[in-house]
Amino acid sequence: MSAKYLFPLLGAVLIPSCLFGPDFTGATAPDLPVTWVNALPPSSDDASLQTWWDSFADPQLTHLISSGFANNPDMVNAALNIERAESLMRSARMGLLPTAAASFGGSNSGSYDTSTSHGSWNGSLSISWSPDIWGKTRRQVEMAHAAIGSATAAANATRTALAAGIASTYFEWISAKESLRIAKEQLAYQERTYNIAKKRHDVGMQSALDLAESRATIASTRAQIPAHEANIKTCENALATYLGTTVDKIKLTMPTPAVYNRIPRVPTNMPSELLRRRPDIIKAEHDLHEATANIGLNIADLFPSLSLTGSTRASAGSDFADYFRTAGWSLSGSFSQSSLQRLILREDLKRARIGEKTATQNYRKTVLAAFAEVEDRLINYAKLTNQLPEYQAARNASKEAAELSLRRYNAGNSDFLNVAAAERAWLNSELNLISTRQQVRIQLARLCTALGGGW
Repeated sequence: MSAKYLFPLLGAVLIPSCLFGPDFTGATAPDLPVTWVNALPPSSDDASLQTWWDSFADPQLTHLISSGFANNPDMVNAALNIERAESLMRSARMGLLPTAAASFGGSNSGSYDTSTSHGSWNGSLSISWSPDIWGKTRRQVEMAHAAIGSATAAANATRTALAAGIASTYFEWISAKESLRIAKEQLAYQERTYNIAKKRHDVGMQSALDLAESRATIASTRAQIPAHEANIKTCENALATYLGTTVDKIKLTMPTPAVYNRIPRVPTNMPSELLRRRPDIIKAEHDLHEATANIGLNIADLFPSLSLTGSTRASAGSDFADYFRTAGWSLSGSFSQSSLQRLILREDLKRARIGEKTATQNYRKTVLAAFAEVEDRLINYAKLTNQLPEYQAARNASKEAAELSLRRYNAGNSDFLNVAAAERAWLNSELNLISTRQQVRIQLARLCTALGGGW
C-alpha cells in the first residue's frame, strides 16, 4: 500500500471511533400505585424478605431449602448458564485485540563433514487487527454483559421458585401428617362410640339402624386414612425431586405444634420495590438492554469493515546470523462490503429494532404481571387469615357438640343419628382447621416469592 492511501487510513484509525445506536439508560416502567390496593399489617424489614424461610423458625425447613439450593438440577444448570454467558463475554472482548500468526523453518542438504553442506532458514510473523471504528465489537461486549445479567437474574428466579416450592410442599406434608393423626384419633373415638351403641343394642336399648349408622361413620373415617398416607408419600417424593435426590434419602421429623403453626409477619414492601427485587423483572430489563445494544451492532454492520495487516519476513542461508539482516516488512489495509450484503444488513437492522420494541413490551408485561401476582397473593393471604379464626371457632364448637351429643345419648335423651352427625362435623372441622393453618403458611411463602424475596 502506498503512503497516499496508508496515512489517511491510519488517521481514520487514530481518530476516536464511533459508537452507533441508542445507548441504554434503563427501562421505563409502567406507573404503579404508591401502595398496595390490599393493605396488610405493618411489614418487617427487607432482610427478612431476603431469607423469609428463617422467619418460620423451623430448622428442618431451613435445611431443606439449603439442600435444594446446593443440589437441585435446575440450580446447577442456572449456574452453568452464568458461566456460559461469562465465557461469551470474554470471547467478545477478544474481538478488540489483534491476532498474530508466526512460522519458522529450516532445511539442510549435504554432509556436515564436508564443505558441500548447505542450509537455509526462513520465517514470518504477521499481525492482523480490525479496529472497532464503528463500535460493533463494543456493542457485542455490551450485549454479552447484558446476557450475563439476564442469566444471573434467571438463576435468582429459579432460586426463589425453588424455595417457595420446597416450603409449600413441606407445609403440605405437615398438613397431611396432622390430618392422618386427627383421622386416627377420630377413628378411635368413633370406635368407642360404636362399642357403647353395640352394648345398648345387645340389651335391646338400641336399634339396628343406630348401630349401622355408627359403622358407616367409622368406615367413612377409615376410608380417609389411605388418602392422607398417600398425600404424605406424594409430598416426600416432591421434596426429593426438589432436593435433587431420591425419596429414600428424605428423612423428615414432625416439628412441634409451636413450630408448624407459627405464622410470621408479612414482609411486604412498596410496589416500586418490585423493580429491583423481582428477578423476572430484572431479567426482562437486561433482555431489553441486550436488544437495544443489538441495534447499534446492526448499524455498525452497515459500514465497511476495516482490516489492517502487518507482516515481516526473513530468510538466511547456512549462516543463521544473516537471518536478522535480511528481514523485510509490509503493512496493508482493506475495506470490504458488498452491495447485496448491505441490503441484507438493512433487514437485519429492521429486525433488531423490532426486537427492541418487543423486549420493551415484554418488560412492561412482566412488571404488570408481577404487580397483579402480588395483589392476588395478598387477597388469598387475607382471605385465609380471616377464615382461620372462624375455623378455629367451628372446631371448638363441633368438638363441644360431639361431646354433648354423646352424653345426651348415653343419658337416653338423644337419638344416635345426632351423635354420628356431630362426630362427622367434628372431624371435618378439625381437618379444615389443619388445612387452613398450613394454607396460610403456603400463601405467605408464595407472597414472599411474589415480592421478590429469596435471593
